[in-house]
This record gives sequence, structure tokens and C-alpha cells, in this order.
Amino acid sequence: MKHFPSGPFQIQLRDENLVIDVKQGSVDSGAEIIVWPSRRHESDNDNQKWVYEDGQIKNLKSGLVLTAGGLNPGVSIAQVQGQGSDAQRYEYYDYTISAKDDEDLVIGVNAKAEGSTVSLVRRDNDDFKQMWEIVPL
Repeated sequence: MKHFPSGPFQIQLRDENLVIDVKQGSVDSGAEIIVWPSRRHESDNDNQKWVYEDGQIKNLKSGLVLTAGGLNPGVSIAQVQGQGSDAQRYEYYDYTISAKDDEDLVIGVNAKAEGSTVSLVRRDNDDFKQMWEIVPL
């Protein structure tokens, strides 16, 4: 069993150098969430850093939280102001990040390629596009 750490972290696609990233480093509400090569060792990388607070995954640069457009498979994830809604609450267990209220909905990508959109998908324990490593910083 694994959990989110108490401090900042990156969310890295398992066995890949791709991490969850706010597209173009935006601090705007509604900005798209993608995967992008890790810039862990660069100075301007806060759009790839996250903290876990009150069940929400908050971006270190913008202060906004990962939010699904609803608790349905296929909806994209963006960053918006944290309000504690069901579409903003996540748990981490066995390399998957699932919606707190529906463990069969997990965060995934459609391809292991830079720029791929992050969305909610139906859990498939054999799909590596849904498996994440939490990398403490």
C-alpha cells in the first residue's frame, strides 16, 4: 500500500519519465493537465510539483487542484480552485490514483507520449497508462 507523502511530490507515469504537468505552466483556472518529461532537476518546474491537502492534489505553482469534469470515464482533468467536491478528491493505492468516491475511476492518459491529456478512465489493473509513481521531492 502506498499513500501520498506529506510534502511536495511529482506524479510520474510508472516506468516512464513523464509526469503530470500543467500545460505551458499556466496558473489559470481551467488549464489543461497533461503528461510531460520530468524537469525535476530544473529550477522552473513548480507546474510539475504537487501537494496533497484535504484529499485534494494541489499544484505548487498555481495553488489550484486537479479536478475532473465529472465522475465519468473519459472526462479531462484540469486545475481549478479547490472546493472539496467529489471531482477533486483522490486517493493513491497500488500505483493508481482513484476518485475517492469511486475507486473504479482512476487518473490515466490515452498514450505514453508527451503532451497526452490526463483524464478519468475506468480502472484496468493491466493498463500501465493508469499506473503512477509518487516521487517525493
